Amino acid sequence: MPTFRQLESEDVREYWPDEAHDFTPWVADDIQSAESSVVEDVLGLDLELVTTERPVGRYQLDVLAEVNADGRKVVIENQLTASDHDHLGKAIAYAAGIKADIIVWIGPQFHDEHIDAVQWLNKNSREGIDIFAVELEVVTIGDSDPAVRLSPVAEPSEWTDRIQRSERDLTETEQTYEQFWTEFRDRIEQESTPLRPRRSYHRGYYENPFVHTDVQLGFAATKQSDNIACRLTIDNVELYETLATNRAEIDAALDTDLEWEPPASGSKLNRGTITATREGDIFVEDKRGQRWQAYHDWFLEIGAQFHDVFGEYIRNLSGNHD
Repeated sequence: MPTFRQLESEDVREYWPDEAHDFTPWVADDIQSAESSVVEDVLGLDLELVTTERPVGRYQLDVLAEVNADGRKVVIENQLTASDHDHLGKAIAYAAGIKADIIVWIGPQFHDEHIDAVQWLNKNSREGIDIFAVELEVVTIGDSDPAVRLSPVAEPSEWTDRIQRSERDLTETEQTYEQFWTEFRDRIEQESTPLRPRRSYHRGYYENPFVHTDVQLGFAATKQSDNIACRLTIDNVELYETLATNRAEIDAALDTDLEWEPPASGSKLNRGTITATREGDIFVEDKRGQRWQAYHDWFLEIGAQFHDVFGEYIRNLSGNHD
């Protein structure tokens, strides 16, 4: 019979003695991490750090970030003690001061009245305002290295949002996009895959983090095309050109036709793309369930291949070997 050991919860202040000088910088570094961010994973959002300790009125906002996909502002309020009215009030004041769309309150313990308050705010705030209460833990097993665990104890309900939303708010096309990507996100959660579940949106593409901060992995299924696509967008000319010198080996390793599009000369964006496509139309009604399952299967397969092949090249180029 196997022997199992218990997870031991540690005092978070042993690892971050001071909220402003220790924990806030850790949150900022975690968001900027290329491969794995516990903050982004618990929210299901890809974020870009804007600043830390930003003055808002008489106080300092701990972390200000933006959602990569749509630019929504995210206020992150950190706390290393049990939840209190002061931190909840500050989080709301910060959000009001900068017109934020998302509030994330992180702490090691949340009292019932504060969980109830967050849930009440999520139910009664205007649509588009999301509030998370996220429990912070540091855990060990025996003599193992410590691990950080973030768990939402109160969060917005996507299902409730969809039920309450008037059908007039989304076109039929947007509803199809939302359903398709929601089902894809659910598959990611169920499968063993390097892809990360992210919140779904009513548009033709779905983004995912990659192994380098200058690289974004995206999936596309638009009404304007009879193909679906998996695409790397590279915001680094030198990195793109270095990958392109290995094009033959990469194409052979992926065993699929790739379209390499270098950054446009003189473009301010300096973005290169590498794209794999296959035939697919999510708007075809005939056997839609079977078609969508096949598309999701392909996204999972090609997405994992992109992670394996491109990820290895990029790590080697960065000198960051596993």
